[in-house]
Amino acid sequence: MRITGSKRARLKRNTRKKNLTSRIVILGAGQIGTHILKRMADDGYDVVVIDSDENAIDTAANIADVATLVGDGTDPNMYEEIGLNEKDLFLAVTDSDEINLIACRIASAFGCQKKIARVKQAHYSYTNNERLNLKFWQDFGIQVLFNQSELTYHEIEQLLENPGAIDTIRLLENRLQLIAFRVKKNSLLCDRRLVGLRDVPIFQDLIVAAVTTSADLKNSKNVKLLRNLKLPVDRGRDCTLIPRGDYRIQEGDLLFICGKKENFDGIGELFDPDLNRDFQSIFILGGSILARYVAESMVVKYPGKKIFFIEKTKRSAYEASEELNKKIKVLLTDVHDIESVIEEGLGKSSVFIAASNSEDDNLLACLLAKEEAHARTIAVVQNTTYMHLIPYLDLDAAVSPKLLIVDDVLKALRHSVYDVLSAKTDDAEVLEFVVHEKSICAGVILQDFRFPVNAIIIGIQRDDNIMIPRGTTRLETGDHVVIFARRSAIADVQYVFQPR
Repeated sequence: MRITGSKRARLKRNTRKKNLTSRIVILGAGQIGTHILKRMADDGYDVVVIDSDENAIDTAANIADVATLVGDGTDPNMYEEIGLNEKDLFLAVTDSDEINLIACRIASAFGCQKKIARVKQAHYSYTNNERLNLKFWQDFGIQVLFNQSELTYHEIEQLLENPGAIDTIRLLENRLQLIAFRVKKNSLLCDRRLVGLRDVPIFQDLIVAAVTTSADLKNSKNVKLLRNLKLPVDRGRDCTLIPRGDYRIQEGDLLFICGKKENFDGIGELFDPDLNRDFQSIFILGGSILARYVAESMVVKYPGKKIFFIEKTKRSAYEASEELNKKIKVLLTDVHDIESVIEEGLGKSSVFIAASNSEDDNLLACLLAKEEAHARTIAVVQNTTYMHLIPYLDLDAAVSPKLLIVDDVLKALRHSVYDVLSAKTDDAEVLEFVVHEKSICAGVILQDFRFPVNAIIIGIQRDDNIMIPRGTTRLETGDHVVIFARRSAIADVQYVFQPR
C-alpha cells in the first residue's frame, strides 16, 4: 500500500479557493476517474484516488495535486488506513461492476455521506424484477447507481429524435434541451451573421448559446471578434465562444442551440440541406453488452422499424439469435464487408449504430456506412481522446459512454446550489443556479445588467414555466437559471448568484 501526494499544498489551495470540507475518495484511476479527479481538484476539493494498478496511480498523480493510493478496492483495511468517514464522498468507477458495488457497500459501513457506483452490465438496473429497484440499491449502500449502457442508449435515443444533432444535453428535468448542430457545406446559415437569425421563424423560440469554431481563422472576418474576446486564434485548435450578434457563421462551426423540445422540429435541415429526417431501418454493430442493450431497447422504442444486429463470428451470431428479441434479424458478417450489409437494406433511409467494444471497428464501420450507403451514422467511442477526431471524419455523431458517466457523476457530486454538466467541449460548462433574494442579480432586467462577458443565460424555470430569456426578462427570487459559460467565466458567474 503506497500513499502519495502533497497534502499540505492541497489544503493550502482549498483554503484559498473554497474552503471545502468534503473529501472525494475515487476508486478507479482509469479515464473516468482521472477526468473526475482533475475537475474536482481544480475546484478545490481534497481528492484521494485509489487503484490496484501502480502505473495508473502514477498517471493520476501527474494530472493533479491529489493523494493517491495503490491498493485493493475491496479491502476494508485500506479504507481504515485512509480514515474513510461520514464526511467523505465515495465514488467507485473501476472497470469491474462487482468491485464497484462491493466497494460502495464497504464504504457504507464507514458511514460515507454519499456512495456512487458505475456499472456496465444492464441487468443491475434494467430488469423485470421489481425487487431490484432504487430502494434495493440504497439499502445496499449506494445512493446513486449509474448504468453506462442505459446512459448511452438514452443519448443515442436523443440523437435519433433530433435529426442532424451531433450532441444533446437535457436540462431542467428534461424540459429544456441544449443541442449541438454542425454547419455543413451549402447550409443556408453559412456566412450569415447571428443577428440575422432573428428573422428566421424557427429561431423565434430558440437561443444560440455558444459556437465552437476553428481558431485557425487567418482569412476570416471573425478574427478581430475572437481577439477582442481574448480567445485563442491561429493555434490549430477549436475554441468555444459566447457569440455576439455580429459573429459570422462559418462552415464547420458547431452551434449550441437551446430551447424547449417541441421547438426544434425541422431545424436540422438548416444546418444540413441533405439531411434525411426519416429512417426505416436500424443496423447495430454488435460484439458488446451495450450493443445488445441498444438493440433490445430499439425494438421497444421503434416497433415499426426493421432492426438488424451484426456479429462477426458464428458463435456470437448464434448466441445473439438465441438471446435477442425474435424481431431482431442477426447478420453474420465482418465490419469490412459493407456490401453484404447493403444487400440487407442499409441505405440512405437507415441508421447505422456502431456499438462494439472496438473504437477502430466502430469508426471504420461508420465511415464505410456513410461513404458507401449514405446512412446516418452514430459511433460509440470508449476512448475519450477519439472524440476529437469525429469532426474530421465527417460522421454524423459520436457517443462516449465514459464522458456521459463523467457528466452525471460530476453533477451528483456537486452539493452546492447549482448543478454542472459538461458542454461536450474542452473549455465550457453548463451551470444551473437558483436566484437568492440577496443575490445581486435578483430583480434585475437582463438588458440593464452587466453579465459576465464569456457567459450567457439560456433558460429560466419560474414555478412550472420554462422561459427562453430576452433582454426585457427580469430575474426573480427563486428562478432556476441555466447558464452556458466558458470555464474562465465560471467564478464571475458564481459571484453574481451568491447571496450577499
